[in-house]
Amino acid sequence: MGTFRSVGTRRRLVFRGMTKNVAAALCAAFVAIGGQVPDAAAAPSAPARFLIVAGTASMGIGVLHVGDDGTLSQVPGSPFPTGFGILSLVVSPDGRTVYVPHVGDQAVTGYRLDDNGALHQIPGATVTLDGPPTAARLTPDGSHLFVVVGGVPGHVVSFAVAASGALSPTGAPPVTVDGLSAVGMAAVDPSGRYLRVATYLGNTVSSFAIGPDYRLTPLGPTRVDPGPVGPGYTPDGRYLYESNEFGTDLSGFAIGADGALTPTPGSPYPTGGVPHGAVVTADGRRLYVPNAIGGSIAGFDVHPDGALTPLPGSPYVAPAATLPGQVALHPDGRHLYLADVLTAHVTTMVHSYVIGADGSLAPSGQPPVDTGVVMSDGPVVALTP
Repeated sequence: MGTFRSVGTRRRLVFRGMTKNVAAALCAAFVAIGGQVPDAAAAPSAPARFLIVAGTASMGIGVLHVGDDGTLSQVPGSPFPTGFGILSLVVSPDGRTVYVPHVGDQAVTGYRLDDNGALHQIPGATVTLDGPPTAARLTPDGSHLFVVVGGVPGHVVSFAVAASGALSPTGAPPVTVDGLSAVGMAAVDPSGRYLRVATYLGNTVSSFAIGPDYRLTPLGPTRVDPGPVGPGYTPDGRYLYESNEFGTDLSGFAIGADGALTPTPGSPYPTGGVPHGAVVTADGRRLYVPNAIGGSIAGFDVHPDGALTPLPGSPYVAPAATLPGQVALHPDGRHLYLADVLTAHVTTMVHSYVIGADGSLAPSGQPPVDTGVVMSDGPVVALTP
């Protein structure tokens, strides 16, 4: 005997069948005309990436949008105003906070970078110092900021970074930098355990241990060739490379467990010009440094022991009528960006290169992009993560 169903039950089953058929027909029709059925579990789009370039002589910060294919374009409203005399620029690990020290009014200012690339000054993120700030560097977690104040000698002060980006003194006493440190440039080890300060006129790299309370303990200076600027690290923190402007070379150091610096085999390494700050690829295999005088970019293989050997075709010729200032590497490992210190164009231009499988550089074929700022001197170029 067949199962008995009420009239109401049969109607509900028929309606459900019709509803499923209609839904399937609508989806099929939508796809047929080129539509796409939304995926409820689709991943959110990646945040936009920006290249930030400050102007030492123009009281401004230029921001360029970096496309998924590595191409650059100007951000509306850029450049954004700031104080005069920027010699350093640092971006927070999340890529949304930017700090710049400006010598003209002896202050550091923090800015929030929005999703469109516009910079907005952060309330409570401007601090006045007792001298000209020449460098600012964040700890790897972005929780504290160290500022080098120029002088004979100079000194280092520290600030805690609030969630908003506002700055407040840590209370740690200032620490004196060894020797003639009128234009000190700084870097924090990837481990977050050490601060290094290159003394441009003192020809040394001063090392400091960073304590749990962010107090600095001097570890003493290390001699390098004349005119040290812009210390750079391998991502794993095993090696440090120091650009020596007057020595026209790079000093390489292995970093010991106690933070001590030991020269790498063959150091120093000639660059073929006046080097202006070394950067190392994310995999730690290659290093690039612009030669401000010499009009080129030098490229090196980084060996397991920290020694450097030139890449095929290095140094690579930069565009005519420019002084190469700083380079930035795209995380994809395929694009390199070069910003001028000075150029016949007056305002800083950014030139893009493609990185070959062997590490060699070739112009991308894309036109240079104008930042709108003037004279980008020092480590004033940063790419957001």
